[in-house]
Amino acid sequence: MKPTMSAKEKEVAEEYSNALDDLNINSKPLINMLTMLADENSAFAPIIVQCIERQLHKVQADSKLPVLYLIDSIIKNIGQPYIPLFVKNIEKIFASTFIQVNEKTRANMFKLRSTWCDVISPSKLHALDIAIHAIDKNWPISAAPPNNIHVNPKFLNNVNNSETPKPISHPTLPIEVDDASLREKFIKKQKELLELQQKKIELELLHTKNQIEMQKKKNIE
Repeated sequence: MKPTMSAKEKEVAEEYSNALDDLNINSKPLINMLTMLADENSAFAPIIVQCIERQLHKVQADSKLPVLYLIDSIIKNIGQPYIPLFVKNIEKIFASTFIQVNEKTRANMFKLRSTWCDVISPSKLHALDIAIHAIDKNWPISAAPPNNIHVNPKFLNNVNNSETPKPISHPTLPIEVDDASLREKFIKKQKELLELQQKKIELELLHTKNQIEMQKKKNIE
């Protein structure tokens, strides 16, 4: 935390840290209480986030999952200003936790991460997946978000009409995860996303080429 905190900041940090010490099992009532406490102190969000990240770092491996569930509850039920603060270090704290826990907890972490697609940006989830994949090769890597690249019309004139963008490689199927149906849904969603991205790129290229052709006709007339 900051070396020079105000009296109120110290009070918030101490109160929240003390409450966190009780979160050593997966207790929904306690997670809800800590979430509400974070909401009430959203003006001190950076301090709350630091308390939670410190707690995740210091607790034993079998007590880390409840802290991750608390992070999940806060970003889903409160949102701003907590999402960017947690997302800033999400791949680091997720990976440092993953490397310390057993297979059952890892499977639960996979399920948890699979629910973040509507909360955390694709680029951050992609970075998280890469970090975990470096630890466990069975962890799938989500598709990287497409870059918004300006296409030079002169370049498009030289593009063959039959040429289509190369599809992004599909994520690897995790072998160790217990929940087969969840794994199958996750891979299916990733496949659908890749197909949509490819169709979008194709339509954008076609639209740009049509505009070029129309402009040529106008110039001729």
